[in-house]
Amino acid sequence: MKRKIIVGFIGLTTPFLAHSQSYHQYFDGADTLVSNSILIDMDTSASNVWQIGTPQKVIFNRAATLPNAIVTDTVNFYPTDNTSRFRIRIYNDWGGWGIFALQWMQKLDMDAAFDGGVVEFSMDSGNTWQNAFNNPYVYNFYGFDPVNEGMLMNGDYAFTGTDSTWKNIWLCFDMSWMSVFPDTIHFRFTFTSDSVDNNKEGWLIDNMMAGITWIHTVSETEQKEYMKVTPNPTTGKVNITAKKRDAFHIIEKIELVNVEGKVVQQWGISPTRFYVDISQHPEGIYFLRIKTNITSETFKVVLER
Repeated sequence: MKRKIIVGFIGLTTPFLAHSQSYHQYFDGADTLVSNSILIDMDTSASNVWQIGTPQKVIFNRAATLPNAIVTDTVNFYPTDNTSRFRIRIYNDWGGWGIFALQWMQKLDMDAAFDGGVVEFSMDSGNTWQNAFNNPYVYNFYGFDPVNEGMLMNGDYAFTGTDSTWKNIWLCFDMSWMSVFPDTIHFRFTFTSDSVDNNKEGWLIDNMMAGITWIHTVSETEQKEYMKVTPNPTTGKVNITAKKRDAFHIIEKIELVNVEGKVVQQWGISPTRFYVDISQHPEGIYFLRIKTNITSETFKVVLER
């Protein structure tokens, strides 16, 4: 049985919620029943540049769905030395299989490699955060121009640079993997700028929505074997893909074993489309033991430099 997904935008802390305003997506009033709406709690502190309103800039001159969007100031360039965030909480009240997708439209105008927009997720109520870019637990993250992703000077991987065309962004997760976690999944959108003012407009977001799909929008070739491990030999990164099933399906455990039979690295519950990095180990032959909720398989892997 499919369960209802309840989606809400929340503040960073309890004090944040005490000084916030709530909005419905598409930022123009409730488009659906309250129980199915995406809500945003916007911080009203002076340092937070995220605003909901009608964009009135040169690049950011209109919302994707009129009249309002969420933007790093509806009128002014973003300030220097700024960090502004909003956070989304999605109640984990479902089970089964499929792909969960967080989707939004965006435009960018940031000082490339110096200012940027970071997207993170948390599976432990915001105690720890993971960057969504290049993350093995993310099923797919796409829709943006590759030139607009990169590492900032502070080491964060982020959206950066300028893209004046509306892009339809998809951040996708495996439902079976998500359903294992007892609480919620949190998303955090952080805009950050350095000390140099380049008169840029920032980050514009609209039409944000969340949903479950059983037919993924990215074309994928049907896999014949149950489990596939590539590349082999490898210089460190090993892609693991288990064949799709129309039912609950996860990897329960992964172990990297050396030729002496010693487990030298291991991973816990993971989605069935995953990758591991074994580059910190010496060159040689290893065995990758993978246990799903269906069966176990072992693969010989050769690590080369």
